[in-house]
Amino acid sequence: MREPQPTSTLGAMRQVMDLSWHRVVTRLAAATLMASVLYPVNAHAQFRGQEPPKGPSYGWWLSGGAAAMTIRDVNDGKSQSVWSFGTDATWQARGSIEKAIDEVTTFGIVGGYGNASLLLKPMAGDSSALPSACQVECPASAKVWVGMLQFRSGGGEGFHTFFEANGGVTAFRDFTTKSDGLPVTAIKNTMDIAGTFGIGFGYSLSRGTVISVVQDAGIGMHSKDGLPTGTSRYWKNRTLRASLRMKFGGF
Repeated sequence: MREPQPTSTLGAMRQVMDLSWHRVVTRLAAATLMASVLYPVNAHAQFRGQEPPKGPSYGWWLSGGAAAMTIRDVNDGKSQSVWSFGTDATWQARGSIEKAIDEVTTFGIVGGYGNASLLLKPMAGDSSALPSACQVECPASAKVWVGMLQFRSGGGEGFHTFFEANGGVTAFRDFTTKSDGLPVTAIKNTMDIAGTFGIGFGYSLSRGTVISVVQDAGIGMHSKDGLPTGTSRYWKNRTLRASLRMKFGGF
């Protein structure tokens, strides 16, 4: 029988080194595979933890200007009087603050104030509630307030057109006779539901500065308390407005 040949020390060391190298390569391959599997999961988890991008902000618009408001007769049943504002315009200071919804659309609040001249006339029938100087008619004054929500659409660079729709209230307050400056106590402060629709023209002086002119028409609804049968509670108005508009933010 052939005896086994003794293995040299160099051969044994080579076998050990080959085995160790094989283990290192195997472990590196396993680690690489695990990293390739786990990395997308971690990246996705980080992405999910981030806040979603916010939509664009279009900023705010502020405006200020003047308005010439012509009001048709208002029939007031409580005082049995007719408020005849005539054809002379009531001048008002007017301003607005609006949030831009997109590049050409805004939604906001508008307000106006003016001191109106009018003639107080009694209705047919009982007129004893009015001062003696107003039994036929008398010149008087009243404060007119406007507060409305406004929707505006249109615009652009240079010369452009737009339209506005407004809805809210018009208030008539502090009636006084012009002859003696005394308050007309028979007429109470009132607040009428009102709305307007207008078409305007504008010109952009710069990206955030616009001059605009609007012509609108509206209707108001007065209290029907005490009105004789067949007497209308509605009144109409027309307003010509000019304003300077300035934009803040959203550029």
